[in-house]
Amino acid sequence: MKLNLYLASSVFCSSLALSACQTAPILTIENTVTAPLPILIVSLDSDGDGVLDEIDECPETPLHTVVDAKGCPIVVDVGGIEMEFSGFFPSMSSQLPTIYAAEFVKMAEKINEYPEASVFIFGHAATNEIDEDALVTLGFDSLSRNRALILKNTLVLQHNIDAERIRTYECSNKLLVRETDYINPSFKALNMKGLEAKQRRATLMASSLVNDLMNLKYKSDIQRYGGYAKHCKLFE
Repeated sequence: MKLNLYLASSVFCSSLALSACQTAPILTIENTVTAPLPILIVSLDSDGDGVLDEIDECPETPLHTVVDAKGCPIVVDVGGIEMEFSGFFPSMSSQLPTIYAAEFVKMAEKINEYPEASVFIFGHAATNEIDEDALVTLGFDSLSRNRALILKNTLVLQHNIDAERIRTYECSNKLLVRETDYINPSFKALNMKGLEAKQRRATLMASSLVNDLMNLKYKSDIQRYGGYAKHCKLFE
């Protein structure tokens, strides 16, 4: 009797073990699942100005530069300069009198404050100073040119102003002035009187807005520079 119970128990345990083995899932390669990898799209901004390369029209903008929607620098108008100076010379001379020294220094300092401004210098000579032989031989009046050049050289050599910013013109006696023009302390200090004396001068004009006398856009610019553009010749 005991033997029969033992055999029955053995058969029952063996059945359970076999049953457990038969119900366990069999993993094959067919049971694996392949998940697609996400596609990563990267938009570049090479110059770091906040505008993507694909629409950036100024792709090499320096760092910390304010740009517009196209990625190009925004030019901020912080004001400009409009200045005029006239220095009067002794008869037949191209040496600017020392009475203008202090005034010239202040003017040069102002020009240096506006490195984008253009400088125009117009040299004049009175009718009784013009060398007719020079006009015939050279085709221009050397005295009026020398007066313009003395102002330019002073700006470049003594005040470190870039020569590329400066344009000099020869006006000879073509652009006359009224009797009421240029009545200032410097003019009186030279004891100059009459129209001829007022033509012995060099006029310097600096502008942040005007850079080409042949392309004056506004009425105010035409009124200020138009006579010089018409009567004077660019020579340097």
